[in-house]
Amino acid sequence: MKIISAFIAILFLSGSVFATDCSTVEEMDTADTAASKIHNWTGVNSFYSHFRQCDDGYISEGMSATVVNLLAHKWGDTAQLEKITNQDKNFKTWVLNHIDTSVNYDDLDLIIKNARNECPANSNNFCKKIESAANQALQEMTAPAP
Repeated sequence: MKIISAFIAILFLSGSVFATDCSTVEEMDTADTAASKIHNWTGVNSFYSHFRQCDDGYISEGMSATVVNLLAHKWGDTAQLEKITNQDKNFKTWVLNHIDTSVNYDDLDLIIKNARNECPANSNNFCKKIESAANQALQEMTAPAP
């Protein structure tokens, strides 16, 4: 019984630790190291699962660069992204939010072209969401300053 109680306590504590923001330099360094090793959508999803609480500031900008780079230059892997996001709608929102103004203009333009011209069969809705996010970021980049 003590083992079960200890196990439940560990699960409870680990869940509450995950829910907090990164509060130490070590946590930020660990998240930054993990982010720098991402090369595919499985890696992005793993970062999201383990470190989304650290997704702020320079780490958030780095994740935006990773998301946009994958969409712009590894569009062929987008079916893998769609499969993952169909299982986790919050992850889909997170990915779309990382298509933002902190990235390269030309990559956003390439994403739009990919979404329009290279959309996998039966993925039109998904591609339209990606295209819309990239268009929104481009509009914000080119809007005149107030």
